[in-house]
Amino acid sequence: MGLLSRFEGKMEDTVEGAADRMGAAPLSPVQIAKKAEKQMRREKMVGAGKQYAPTLYTVLVNPDDDRRLLGYYPTLAGETETYLSAKAAEHGLVMDGQPLVRFIVDDDLRHGKFDVIAEMVASPLVEQLRQEEFARYGLMRSQNGRAAAPAPAAPAPAANYGYQEPAYQEPYQAAPAYDDGYGYDNGGEPQTMMFGQVQDGYSDGYDEPEPETRQAYIYDITNDRAFTLPGRAETIGRESKNDIVIPDINVSRVHGEIRQDESGAWILTDLGSTNGTFVNGRQIKSVALNDADRIVMGTTNLEFQLI
Repeated sequence: MGLLSRFEGKMEDTVEGAADRMGAAPLSPVQIAKKAEKQMRREKMVGAGKQYAPTLYTVLVNPDDDRRLLGYYPTLAGETETYLSAKAAEHGLVMDGQPLVRFIVDDDLRHGKFDVIAEMVASPLVEQLRQEEFARYGLMRSQNGRAAAPAPAAPAPAANYGYQEPAYQEPYQAAPAYDDGYGYDNGGEPQTMMFGQVQDGYSDGYDEPEPETRQAYIYDITNDRAFTLPGRAETIGRESKNDIVIPDINVSRVHGEIRQDESGAWILTDLGSTNGTFVNGRQIKSVALNDADRIVMGTTNLEFQLI
């Protein structure tokens, strides 16, 4: 029996047999595996006398199909990963670690349609994404790298019904009354005055300055282009539908978002990109930007500017 036949046999009862219960035929696991294998062979790379196979396989699905199949993803992903590893060995391809198959919603796809993107991604990043996938499904990772049952919840701490000594507190003592020599008595309570506060006709003359308004930009250093930021949330990615389009294959289709919050700070957020977002050399999830901060998405260098 061939690899594909064995794969089909394993998946038939798990996913395809659920079609009647879900009210419509789900995506075919066999077709997903075959297309992933096709993309693996198409995106292979040659280096140091070896042929390397991609390790990250992103399956794009319709939102309705995603809701129907969500509970079957761990099994489907795990069996597809095993199939791809075996096919890579069969074709003489080298993989940098265990491959990862993940499922992401694409609103542009019609019901029953899917696409597969195969990418060369460093092993540490693949493992990070794998942990995120396990967390998404509420699973923990077993020693062989496959999904395992969720970890048992930690027992609640036992209630302590014994005597507990109350925390020591200093006895309250009112401040002594004093006369400042000008007929002013504080009545036993200290008096304070904040900057800018008028008290008894007196002001320190300090006024809070108005916040400075500066125009913000994202400057694409690599492609020598500048994008004006209006303040509302704007998406960044390689797809043309983004507000800021970066023509870089290593940038995700919708890679990140930049917006100005209520305090006036500019917030850059990574939207689960494949290769991550880096600000001043550090990978971020979400961060407040400062003028001249350097941003890296894929192989593209950007700079946040306030003018």
